[in-house]
Amino acid sequence: MIGKDLIKINGHALSDLSGEYVAKLKRRALSFLKEAEDAVDPDLAAFFAEQSMQLHLKAVLYELFGEVVRGHRLRALLGLLSRGLERNSYSELAVKVRGFVDQHRGKLILAEEAYIGGRYGDLSYSRDDVGSLINVARDLKILLDEVVKDVKLG
Repeated sequence: MIGKDLIKINGHALSDLSGEYVAKLKRRALSFLKEAEDAVDPDLAAFFAEQSMQLHLKAVLYELFGEVVRGHRLRALLGLLSRGLERNSYSELAVKVRGFVDQHRGKLILAEEAYIGGRYGDLSYSRDDVGSLINVARDLKILLDEVVKDVKLG
């Protein structure tokens, strides 16, 4: 781990639970991805794909930097990851993260909209939209697993 302060959530110190916290977020991220793949309703599937990406990002941010992030915008979370990697001399990984954002910007925006709009708004998602979001969620998981591995070995 690059750096970590003692953080409390609901009276529990995360330094004691950090491995459990990360594992729980990653497990939930995978569950949301599976739900996205299996969902009948495309609007819910889009929301589930976004939740998968959001939770996996939050798990990695905590795992690497000890940061519990309360925001939900995927591009902002990826920006935090990129800046954290850059600050800690992982410039090549930071460039990879920024490249991922550039490559998938449209789908990340679509996923961000699904967080609110897919539940409360007038937005609807097609099966093609959902397939793209699921693919981006899978690609993001692969990227994040690589980042964690490289940082922990580096």
